[in-house]
Amino acid sequence: FDSTPGIGYSFTKQLLARKQPFTALFAYNDIAAIGAIWAVREAGLRVPEDVSIVGFDDVAGAAYANPGLTTVRQPLVKMGQIAAQTVVDLIEGRGEYVPEIAIEPEFVVRQSTGPAAVRHSRSVKVASPHLQAGYLAK
Repeated sequence: FDSTPGIGYSFTKQLLARKQPFTALFAYNDIAAIGAIWAVREAGLRVPEDVSIVGFDDVAGAAYANPGLTTVRQPLVKMGQIAAQTVVDLIEGRGEYVPEIAIEPEFVVRQSTGPAAVRHSRSVKVASPHLQAGYLAK
């Protein structure tokens, strides 16, 4: 995986070039989301007033991005503890193999998200009841 702001920047530039307005973008990681913010701003749009941007991972710098990046935080310590305990239990014969364990992530809301922008069509204000979203994935 290319984990640089450049990948998020270039994919977002391609998305913006389609000339199909969107109000939100979910990037596959926080670093790509930061690049997406650059591209959106370069296009003359505002984050979050025109486009909300969400990342994934909650890397250390996400809170310090401008604006602070809304993200999905994985409970990595808890995941590691459960994985280690599962292995120990299996080795010591205290448990059965469980093929899937669900651990709920946390949605961390910061300043890169907000209400969807109201679009103007002729002289009538029209707000879509559905969020129009761009999806940024590698």
